[in-house]
Amino acid sequence: MTASCRRLALTLLSCTAALTLSACSGDGSTPPPTTTMSGQASPGADQSSLYGDKRESYATVEKLYNANPDNSLIAARYAKVLRESGDIKKSKLVLDKVTRQKDVPSLAWTELAALNLETGNFTGSETAARKAIKADNNNYRAWHILGISLDAQQKHPEAQSAFEKALSLWKGDAVPVMNNLALNLAAQGYTDKALEMLYAAKKKDPSRVEIERNIRIIRTLNEPAEYTPKTH
Repeated sequence: MTASCRRLALTLLSCTAALTLSACSGDGSTPPPTTTMSGQASPGADQSSLYGDKRESYATVEKLYNANPDNSLIAARYAKVLRESGDIKKSKLVLDKVTRQKDVPSLAWTELAALNLETGNFTGSETAARKAIKADNNNYRAWHILGISLDAQQKHPEAQSAFEKALSLWKGDAVPVMNNLALNLAAQGYTDKALEMLYAAKKKDPSRVEIERNIRIIRTLNEPAEYTPKTH
């Protein structure tokens, strides 16, 4: 593999990592978490739903929002289903209202970070993700989005730390986070560690075609660069 091809491959991996956000788990049938009127989680609430991991029914959350428009957590969940349905403009309007309130739930900042990520505003995504983490340091999804945002800005060591933190806290399917961490490591030149992470991800879910694709790409990075003799 030539040096120029190696640089191109590293650039592509960096871009891929910046754009690979975990798909929401679930099929829309997950019941919404129980909340108090203040928008905070009540005992027994589904924490993964509160962090925005699971896809909720648009109709269910919209009805809940219309009945409780001042509930900040419900509003954040509504912004999420709006974004997932492709209504970015309306999602942004809801989030702008929520994030101007006094007590902003971590999910609202997480959703703003995800929305900014989708629209290519990586600095805005980083800022919102950091606010989500400040509100709740255990918000693993915010840590993941922070890593993606930092990678997009070529801040690879910082992104690596964010991905590792997300992975240490992650609930449920961790393969997308492992994939992004592996791509981050490869972009920094740590191809052996990247492959180790990808093989572990593949073991968890052999059906992920993107994992096998990234393994093939990174394995080529380990090929020695072609020697080009100096000309005088």
